[in-house]
Amino acid sequence: MASTNGMAIATVLLRILAVLLAAGCATVLILDKATDLDGSKVTFKVVIGYRYVLATAVVAAAYCLLQLPFALYYACTEKRLIRGDFLPSLDFYGDKVIAFLLATGVGAGFLVTADLKNFVGDVLQQLFGEDLEDTPFESFFNKGYLATGLLAGAFLCMAVLSIFSSLLRASSGSRGFFR
Repeated sequence: MASTNGMAIATVLLRILAVLLAAGCATVLILDKATDLDGSKVTFKVVIGYRYVLATAVVAAAYCLLQLPFALYYACTEKRLIRGDFLPSLDFYGDKVIAFLLATGVGAGFLVTADLKNFVGDVLQQLFGEDLEDTPFESFFNKGYLATGLLAGAFLCMAVLSIFSSLLRASSGSRGFFR
């Protein structure tokens, strides 16, 4: 029973950490702005990939916030708030879906940042003869990397939670979805 209680406490801590990392990702992306020399502003809304990263962060944070009271109750009492197989199934399938969603967000964020950074750097070099490091866009892309890195941390938390929910579901004797 001690390992189940320890796993339940770790589940609560990982859910809290996932919420904080996803919220941090969303905050960094929303505050990420760059102003060019001519006064035009660039935000995350311009880059479709960053909008997807933001959406995955918001969905993951909402899911973890939804699951947090159930995880806290289970960690304190070692009983499920709702009896039956519903909550273990929700943990099992929900954690996997959110983990895969976060993985796609991380991939999209890193890919779009790397591609745009190379493209904008090449365009600035060819048209104006200046490096990307001398422009405000360098900071914009670095914040994109930071936000995606925070989302990667949330993905790691959800991946571990997915393993925990698999172990808890197997130990509870659940027969599965297709009984």
